[in-house]
Amino acid sequence: MKNWIWIFSLVAIVALTGCIKMEQDITLNKDGSGNVKFVYGMSEQTLKQMEAMKQMSQSEDGAEADDDNPFEFNEDEVKKEFEAMKDQGITLNSVKTTKEDGWQYMNIDFDFKDVTKLEDTSVFENVTIIKNADGNYVVSSKMDNDDMGGDAGAEQMKAMLPMLSGMRIAIKINTPNAIISTTAPIKSKDSAEWVFDVDKDPDSFLNMSKTDMEVVFGGDGCTIPEIK
Repeated sequence: MKNWIWIFSLVAIVALTGCIKMEQDITLNKDGSGNVKFVYGMSEQTLKQMEAMKQMSQSEDGAEADDDNPFEFNEDEVKKEFEAMKDQGITLNSVKTTKEDGWQYMNIDFDFKDVTKLEDTSVFENVTIIKNADGNYVVSSKMDNDDMGGDAGAEQMKAMLPMLSGMRIAIKINTPNAIISTTAPIKSKDSAEWVFDVDKDPDSFLNMSKTDMEVVFGGDGCTIPEIK
C-alpha cells in the first residue's frame, strides 16, 4: 500500500503484474489525524496468469515459491495487516474486493490518529510536512532523477510505454484549511490532485520522477506534527 514516491517503482514490476490502476484519496485534519481511501486494480486475466505461474514454480517438495505480487487481493490478509497496526492508531474502516469490466479492485478505507505513523503503511513514504515561517503548512514529495536510474531509467520507461497501456495513477490530498499554493494540476479550495494516465498523457507518466508534489495550506488552528 505505497503511495507518492512508491508509485515510481511500479514500472519495475510491470513485467510481473501487468498494468495497474491506483487511486488514493488522503484527508488530513487539523490535529494531524485523517482518513485514507485507497483503491488499486489489476486485470483478472493478469491475476490468473500470475497464479498459474506461481503454481508452476512450486518446488518439488511442495513449498510455494515467493509471491512477487505487491498487491494483495485477499480481504482477510489485508485485515491482518491492519490489525497489527491498531496500536499505532490506524483503524481499518472497510475492505472490499470488486470486479468491473474484467478488472479486480481492492477498496480500502482507514483512519489514522497521527499522520507521522503513516510511514508504517507506506502512505506518506518520503513525504515531508513542515510549518514555514509564515505559519503555513507545506506538504511535499520529490524524487531525484537518479533514484529512477537517471537518463537510462527514463529511456527504459519510455521503451515500456506500449506495455503500460491502461495504467492510471491518481493521488489526491484534502487539506484542513484553504490551499495557498500547489503544484497540482487539478485543484480546488482545499484539495490537490495529480493524475498520471498513460493513455491520455504519456508525457505526464514519463515525467513523474521530475514532478514536484507540493501543497501549501493555512495553519490556523492546526496542530499537525511535522515530518522532516
